[in-house]
Amino acid sequence: MTERTGTGSRGRQMLEQLVGVPFSEGNRVDVLKDGDQSFPAMLAGIAAARRSIDLLWFVWGGGAVSHEVAGALAARARDGVRVRIVLDGYGATHMDRDDLRRLRSAGCTVAFYRPIPSIRPTVWNLRTHRRAMVCDETVGFTGGIGIDQPWSGDGSSPGNWRDTSYRVQGPAVAGLRSAFTAAWMQAQVRLEGGVVSDADRFPELGLAGSTPVQVLRTPSQPGWSEAAVAIAALLHSARDRVRVTSPYIRLPRWLRRLVVETAGRGVRVQVLVGGPHVQRPSVHLQGELDFQPLLDAGVELWRYQPSLLHSKIVTVDGAIAMVGTTNFDTRSLALNEQVCLLLDDRVVTGLLDDHFDEDLARSARVRPEEWRSRGLRRRALEVAADVVGRPLRGWGAIGLAGRPS
Repeated sequence: MTERTGTGSRGRQMLEQLVGVPFSEGNRVDVLKDGDQSFPAMLAGIAAARRSIDLLWFVWGGGAVSHEVAGALAARARDGVRVRIVLDGYGATHMDRDDLRRLRSAGCTVAFYRPIPSIRPTVWNLRTHRRAMVCDETVGFTGGIGIDQPWSGDGSSPGNWRDTSYRVQGPAVAGLRSAFTAAWMQAQVRLEGGVVSDADRFPELGLAGSTPVQVLRTPSQPGWSEAAVAIAALLHSARDRVRVTSPYIRLPRWLRRLVVETAGRGVRVQVLVGGPHVQRPSVHLQGELDFQPLLDAGVELWRYQPSLLHSKIVTVDGAIAMVGTTNFDTRSLALNEQVCLLLDDRVVTGLLDDHFDEDLARSARVRPEEWRSRGLRRRALEVAADVVGRPLRGWGAIGLAGRPS
């Protein structure tokens, strides 16, 4: 029989005691690579729902995939399924308005979380970056994808973004449901209906597999979050190898120091970030300020070449993985609401490492000597992007970000 448990007692106990959230046993977690696996699974979950669908999503745009998801949700609502949808007021700014009307006319309740502009400018920069969909209270989905056309392919060409999602069954679904409920209760002050309705049965979430899962629901607030503590614990526990996949990096000083220390004690640290295809060049420029100290410490930096990279994955020693919606940067760890899954399972982590190897084969390594010789213009752009982006990234993260560095 294949061994599934991952970290043994030390890593798991460290995570549970530092974060204060226990792992739940008996879960099944299916890794869904890119949109061509993610959307069919999500649409199947929607089609199978008979009582309720709760969906909290950061990005909803347009295109054929938007029409398909909206059509599937609308069809279930017309058949009497309660469909509640909460979309971030910034991330869903460009949602197809025909799809929005289609959802509402079918009976779906659609709310926007912290709309922009609003009378509360103090929360404009505090977004919900979560993705969580729960069907019939028993099947959950999360990950990095957006309901938008660029996510609909296989991540192998510029128009098809590389990302990863997860289908969850078992006790951990309760954590995904909670992630939705918190946003719903804030949004529903402008709507009818409470936290519980006749559609809710609160079924027993029995054993569905053998994966222990820790669910983190980090809030949108300054200071340290569960996700930041978990990443620190994972780096401290690493003995052999750490692999990070993130669209970009912009590390608070404590995290940059910890990554350097991890590499310094002989752990192989590999970081895969976006390459030539990016959505917001200024954000990537900010992250490049961290490249040289990481490279000097022996950290391997790679850039994904075929398309925009959007996955958010950390694996440690082939044993445990942190996945979900959190990027490896200050803003994700402090200012945005996130949902993270810690998976203590060698089989699932091994699959994610296999995907990492496949991605590395299509990536270009950043060589320390080549990076050091980059031109003054490039260096100036990095500094300028960092200064301009600091109010949105670091100043609101006092306690986590520390002094600008």
